[in-house]
Amino acid sequence: MADVSRFITKADEALKKRNYDYAIQMYVSAMEADPGNVDAHRNYRLALVRKYDQDGYPKGFGLGGLKTIAVSKNPEKLLIETEKLVGKDPKGIKYNLRSAEALMMLNKTEAALAVLEFTAKTADIKSDKQTPQLFSLLAKCYSETGKMQEANQMLSRAVKLSPNDKQLQALQKEIAAKSYNKQFGSATSSYELVKNRDEADKLEKMRKGVITEEDADSLLVEEEQKLKENPLDRRAIRNIGEILAKRKKYKEAHDRLKAFCDVDSSATEVGDKAAEYMNLHYDNQIQICLKRAQTEPDKAAAYKAHAEKVREEKKKFQLVEFGRQVEAAPTDLEKRYMFGKALYDAGDHQEAFKHFQKAIKSPKFSKKAGVMMGDCLLRMGRLEMAEMAFQGVHKELGEGDEDLRKDLMYLEADLMQAKGDTGGALNRFRELYMEDMEFRDVEKRIEQLKQASGAA
Repeated sequence: MADVSRFITKADEALKKRNYDYAIQMYVSAMEADPGNVDAHRNYRLALVRKYDQDGYPKGFGLGGLKTIAVSKNPEKLLIETEKLVGKDPKGIKYNLRSAEALMMLNKTEAALAVLEFTAKTADIKSDKQTPQLFSLLAKCYSETGKMQEANQMLSRAVKLSPNDKQLQALQKEIAAKSYNKQFGSATSSYELVKNRDEADKLEKMRKGVITEEDADSLLVEEEQKLKENPLDRRAIRNIGEILAKRKKYKEAHDRLKAFCDVDSSATEVGDKAAEYMNLHYDNQIQICLKRAQTEPDKAAAYKAHAEKVREEKKKFQLVEFGRQVEAAPTDLEKRYMFGKALYDAGDHQEAFKHFQKAIKSPKFSKKAGVMMGDCLLRMGRLEMAEMAFQGVHKELGEGDEDLRKDLMYLEADLMQAKGDTGGALNRFRELYMEDMEFRDVEKRIEQLKQASGAA
């Protein structure tokens, strides 16, 4: 392996000084001397992107290099020619994929991984048809470098985009086998294998809620040790969070997972779980306050005030957190729905409506999103459209949608009142009362309308 540190040092200095042309030249020299140099491949692309962001991207480039790539069987020559094309389009998936493939043919997997990770961060992965291939090759690279959790995540994204791809199905089996071998293949004795199985049994018992405190303590110690040995062990931190949550230490579980995400910002699934624990913390605090308000009537007002304060904190947290989640995964319709709810709770009905419009495409949330769309329109004073939305949801309701039907009855009564039909609103609230006298504040609403209309 050639010593290219001189090239890299000069290139890095030029990059800091924004002398992009010289930096690019030095990185190219480093790649030619040492094709597997990770820093050269990654920073070459970084320098190109910064140059084009500053000066503008090339309007287009011809097909001159394609013939060489198509016929070349020499991976080193293939790599050189492909990197020239990357120089014209550093964010494009097509030639970055070819570069990574050439590097893998040369057994330079770490360099290939650097190329693919850079591409995944900068490319237009939403619209590029080669995105599934990008995720697939990333999964393969992660697998070959022993990063099995990352490999499974990338593979999952690839399969989601291209579920019928037979090559992906084969890769799934390959990675599943490697994941198993990594987990159990390292057991150098029957004792270690039994220990792994014992740990798995404890985790399963914990999830079923039948684990003893002693077993929970030993399991927590084992997971903490794993995290100490590998601070980026996602499975260990998730297990730690789960153990703490089972003990209702939701805030501690959130803080531990959030601290992990501060180190590994790509662990979005850990961040989502952290948010779930924080919401449970707020709910638990509210329940404690309400119970104490009943058992300590002399302090009831203070406890209820504190519960309301916690509710407001929860609203603010959800607004920020679900906004972050939607930004990280804009096509996740469940996150769209939850962010819409947070915006609705914050009083931003117009912005909430936009997210419910997207969430309504979700089979799981379509009916709920439809109800919320109508509610938003009602709050925005668009009464005819609100009525259309409610009628649309009515047609979709079936068995098991009783709670949604009650929501609709309540909102339809609201709509009638807004349209000036006090008698109709009163009758609708009475119908709801006959079905569920404890639904929301239905009894209070009936009394208010009776007073307003003079009805008996």
